[in-house]
Formats: sequence, C-alpha cells, structure tokens
Amino acid sequence: MVDAAIEVTGLSKSFGSQTALNGLNLCVPAGSIFGFLGRNGAGKTTTIRMLSSVLKPDAGSIRVFGLPIEERQKAIDARRRIGFVTEEKGLYPYMTVEQVIKFTRPFFPKWRRDLEQ
Repeated sequence: MVDAAIEVTGLSKSFGSQTALNGLNLCVPAGSIFGFLGRNGAGKTTTIRMLSSVLKPDAGSIRVFGLPIEERQKAIDARRRIGFVTEEKGLYPYMTVEQVIKFTRPFFPKWRRDLEQ
C-alpha cells in the first residue's frame, strides 16, 4: 500500500527569470482530501502541471501514488489515476493537432484510433 498519494521534495520551476516555484516540499497522505490554495501567481497551477507531468521541474522529485513521474511509463500510469481541469479553454497553442493527439492518447487506455482519424 502507498502511504502518500503525493510526495514532492525540493520542487522548483522557473520560466526565464521568473521563479514560479522554489523548493516546494509536500506530502499528501493516501486517502486524505487536501485543498491547494494560494494567491494568483503562487505556483499552484505550475505545481499541478508538474504533478501530472505536463511540465518538467527544474529541480526536485515527484512521486504520485508511489510512482516516480520522472520515468515516462510511471508518469503515464500515474496520469491514468488523476484528473486535472485547467482554467484555460482550448488546445495548447504551441502544439499542432497531431502533437495534441500524441500527447493526449496515453491518458486514455481505451483510446479509439478510428475516432481519432
């Protein structure tokens, strides 16, 4: 059994000269309910995107359900167990449709390529 649903150690992320997160340590016990609160620009969305492996951290380690998300297959396995709804609507503007499909496909174990086409 996994003792923690989320374990984060020393998590950091910057965008150019802007530091979004600096050394976050977090442990969310399995079976608990946690709220993630903070002012605008505090790094909440950045953290959630790193937990779901949408963004790569500059430093630190992340485990979701005991899975180290630095490993591609473990990240996919973890993503299959979590949900995340962003405030943004639409596709990622820097991706082509083909890139969005390739990125999205691993989230859905029963992906239908016939519908994709």
